[in-house]
Amino acid sequence: MAYKLELDEDLRTGIRRAAQEQLDRAIRELSERITEDPVDAVHSARKAVKKERSLLRLARGTMPPQQRRRENAALREAARALSTARDAEVMVATVGDLSERYAGQLPETTFDEIRAELGRVRDEQRRQLVGSALGTQAVQELGAVRLRTEDWELHRGGWGALQRGLARSYADGRRAFARARARRSAEALHAARKRVKDLWYQERLLAPACGPAVAGHAQEAHRLADLLGDDHDLAVLRQALAQGRIRAAADIDAVVALIDHRRSELQREALHLGERLYAEKTRAFLRRMHASWRAGRRMAAARSEEHPRELAAATR
Repeated sequence: MAYKLELDEDLRTGIRRAAQEQLDRAIRELSERITEDPVDAVHSARKAVKKERSLLRLARGTMPPQQRRRENAALREAARALSTARDAEVMVATVGDLSERYAGQLPETTFDEIRAELGRVRDEQRRQLVGSALGTQAVQELGAVRLRTEDWELHRGGWGALQRGLARSYADGRRAFARARARRSAEALHAARKRVKDLWYQERLLAPACGPAVAGHAQEAHRLADLLGDDHDLAVLRQALAQGRIRAAADIDAVVALIDHRRSELQREALHLGERLYAEKTRAFLRRMHASWRAGRRMAAARSEEHPRELAAATR
């Protein structure tokens, strides 16, 4: 099933189901697909874990804090082991994007030399990942979380389960974006990206119940996350080149200049989009989301005559 809460689904049931689906996907990728396609398997597993962590943040209002922190720590540890392999893969792709975007501005051999060296680093990390116990350890950690989902204590249903986590995610995102706008540092921009991805994933979960306006806002959050993600990938590549970790017979300074130019373009677009995405104050955002939630639940109640009492209660 897609990463979403169903319109006519009990919220606690939906949270547990969505959590289990993402954990199952991550485990499947790391146990069944990692040998045949380690790149895509690691990428898909990390993406599923990120969705899982965003779901835990959304469930802040229904899940006991100690339980939520325990699961979040386990997920963070499982994902950390896979991050190094991801950076090597992304740098190769990022150089390819640069060579296409700025074709003719530098000799193609400049990009080829850098890409070849990055490819050697990537291939070595692939071999290490497939031959190591990292994937197995991550599967074990994720499997333990998956087993515990059956015993999760979800105390609230309906809007009361959502409003605290949603308000926290939006407010944190607003603050992170304000810091990124003021500082323009790679660290601040990356922190803003993490928070906007939380908002994107959470609105994506809620969009089937909350309607097209929320779906549209989620699409803008997705676009902003992509812009900030591209900027982060370029920042990682720039750091590797500037620190001499990539030894290639190429004009590194010229490539770094292109990276800086492209990052400036991405940041300018991201800052404009972020202004619109976070234009509302947190209370106004929450009121709009609550109104959309109530409207969606009333629609679900109108469509069903089997359990009207339970559905009516869910709209509160």
